[in-house]
Amino acid sequence: MVRGSRRRWGLGLAVVALVVGLACVGLEMRRDFERVRALRQETAQSHKAREELQTVFSLMQDAETGQRGYIISGDPDFLVPYTTATERLGRELPQLRAAYAGDPVQRANIAELERRIAVKQAAMREALEAYDRRGREAGLTAVATGGGKEAMDRIRTTIDRMTDIDARALTTLTGRVEARSQMTETMVTALFLALIVVVAGSAWLFVRYVTTRRTLLAEVRATAARQEAIFDSAIDAILTLNPSGTIETMNAAATRMFGWSAQELGRRDVAVLLEASDQGDKGLMARIRAGGADATGGLVQELTGRRRSGEAFPVDVAFSPLELPTGVHLVAVVRDITDRRRVEELKKQFVSTVSHELRTPLTSIAGSLGLLAGGAAGSLSERAGRLIGIAHSNSLRLVRLINDILDVEKLESGQINLELQPIDLREVAIRSLDNVRGFADGLGVRLELAEGPAAPVMGDVDRLVQVVVNLLSNAAKFSPESGTVEVAVMPEARIVRLSVRDHGPGVPDAFRARIFTKFAQADGSDTRQRGGTGLGLAIAKEIAERHGGRLWFESAPGEGATFHLDLPMTVGDAAPQTTHGPRLLIVEDDPDAAEVLRIMLAQDGFDALVAGSAAAALDAVEDEGFAAILVDLQLPDADGIGLIRALRERPDTVDTPVVVVSADVARGRARGRSLEVIDWLEKPFDQERLRSAIAAVLERLGRQAPVILHVDDDPDILQVTAETLAGIAEITHATSLSQARKVLARVRPDLVILDLGLPDGSGLELLPDLGEGAKGIPVVVYSAQDMDAALGERVEAVLVKSSASLADLARTVRRLTFTPRDR
Repeated sequence: MVRGSRRRWGLGLAVVALVVGLACVGLEMRRDFERVRALRQETAQSHKAREELQTVFSLMQDAETGQRGYIISGDPDFLVPYTTATERLGRELPQLRAAYAGDPVQRANIAELERRIAVKQAAMREALEAYDRRGREAGLTAVATGGGKEAMDRIRTTIDRMTDIDARALTTLTGRVEARSQMTETMVTALFLALIVVVAGSAWLFVRYVTTRRTLLAEVRATAARQEAIFDSAIDAILTLNPSGTIETMNAAATRMFGWSAQELGRRDVAVLLEASDQGDKGLMARIRAGGADATGGLVQELTGRRRSGEAFPVDVAFSPLELPTGVHLVAVVRDITDRRRVEELKKQFVSTVSHELRTPLTSIAGSLGLLAGGAAGSLSERAGRLIGIAHSNSLRLVRLINDILDVEKLESGQINLELQPIDLREVAIRSLDNVRGFADGLGVRLELAEGPAAPVMGDVDRLVQVVVNLLSNAAKFSPESGTVEVAVMPEARIVRLSVRDHGPGVPDAFRARIFTKFAQADGSDTRQRGGTGLGLAIAKEIAERHGGRLWFESAPGEGATFHLDLPMTVGDAAPQTTHGPRLLIVEDDPDAAEVLRIMLAQDGFDALVAGSAAAALDAVEDEGFAAILVDLQLPDADGIGLIRALRERPDTVDTPVVVVSADVARGRARGRSLEVIDWLEKPFDQERLRSAIAAVLERLGRQAPVILHVDDDPDILQVTAETLAGIAEITHATSLSQARKVLARVRPDLVILDLGLPDGSGLELLPDLGEGAKGIPVVVYSAQDMDAALGERVEAVLVKSSASLADLARTVRRLTFTPRDR
């Protein structure tokens, strides 16, 4: 295929080259004809000039003959040739000068010839005057002096030189014309040979095209057969929907899943098979019917399937657009998740069972073994004591493993609720040191807490102690004997940092990327001997993030490791409070995370209302207005992206700033890239990052309508655009480049909407007047013409008329004028 395409391109280029060659040869032949005509004219002129020279010379000879005949014979008739020749010379010499007017060399020769003719004429007049005054002897004496003959010889020499120059110039010109004619003949011959080659190549390519077309058709049929087999053999149901949301095709798995045949469902609405569940986006089906693939955003949605019998069952549906010549269609891959739901329920029951049925007996076993090891049943033999000690140690290890597994499961399922209250993180460190001191003493490791001020935070004391105990235990386990574990608690800028430093081997480079993952162990055998499960750091990191904090580390191989726990600092009374600042809505189902976020915002002067679900959020915006809305993507009754779309569909919240705060920002950004979102914040909450995002809200709340310069020569476009942007911005019009430059001379707009086709030039000529970089005015190209891709970096957006709607233009304007600019 690639080689065939290259051949076609090569032949096409050859045809273009041939056409260009034909044009060049035609032009050269025309020039050749013009050169031949010029040569003919030059030859005729040269012959005429030489005839004039010979005429002049003949006249001089006639004059000389008449003069001598008169002097010798005395017959006056001999003066007639003399007089006639003299009169004609007066007429011939100006014509000769005109013939050589364009040749400076010949003009000089003509001047010399005229001087010599004048000398000869003067000599002849002197001889005639001598004859008339003093008689025949005097005239013969004047003639015999030889002055006249010498002048005549000079005239002859000058005329011969002029004739020779003229002949050589004509010969040179003739040679050049013949050489160019020969070159033209060669070009014509080569061109016709190329024409023969192109015709032969075209015939060969046509044969190849027919052969290749037959081969491709066979391959297409084979590919279609393979894809149809794959389509029908897939386990998941696969549906294709047209842009209006009706069913076009379905595979065999869909027939088995829903109980309908493809013929029965052809051209029926997709709502026959799928409907929004209580947890789904209730407007999804309507948006699919209204907007096709673009309405889904390419997301995976949990819906409710409906069998032909009427039975409802849960399904996951993955939507993806399918671009066809008839428009953007939709592919829906449907998976029955009934078994998954059953497994999830069994998992919940298992966790509940383990919590009660395993922890209780294990507690009894570990306690009993501890009593036996302590001598509660009397003294034991050395061997029995060693065995009881091994059993007691491993029972405690099993208890820790089960507790860690249950904690991980509860954290992942959201079943752990943090009891947040104002606490001093230094007191948490002291309590944790007390819990670990006995363990550290057994390893010969000393624990030290550095002095420092109080460190107020909002947190769950027990869970934070669990985090710090894990860090201290790890540091003690990996410290050398007689080593020291240093603990420091220091308030910093808006955070409190608890640091635990050991002087052990450090964290290996290969282990750093997965140190906080579940069951991660740098050296499995060594960690297992030290009593590790590989879950402690994963649990500690999750608890830290639930507090709106961060757990991280610094380490150099062989120089120990330092683990840092950063938590938001509380200022003054951390209890719930109401401010008089801008009103915000926090949509977060985790009450602890919502409370941390609310406190952070309260410290910056915001009054926040918490909504634990999408339904509660929609109810809240019905009752009151908000300066901005902070949305988590994982909500119990809807997808966060779906909530944002619902907010954008409401007239009262279409322009309300939205900030996404979620643990899965990358996936949410990919699914919601078309939404108007100020910022995407990754959990855990970074107060500085949150503050910068909310600052954009404050700037927007306090700014005036932006000034927009719309440059377009179509008055209808100007009017419709002005009506579309009414209330969003202040619009100034310009219908040409010159008018736009006059507007820019008196006003600096916040944004320029630019058409490329203007009556006095291209709209791109205005770009240098708008500046570059951070000080430049942002530009949106809104034109029916395509823009050169090389200029794409200079403009903020390119919208093509008829392809981009005015709603797209309005959204782009809102996005680009969101941050105020200096006027």
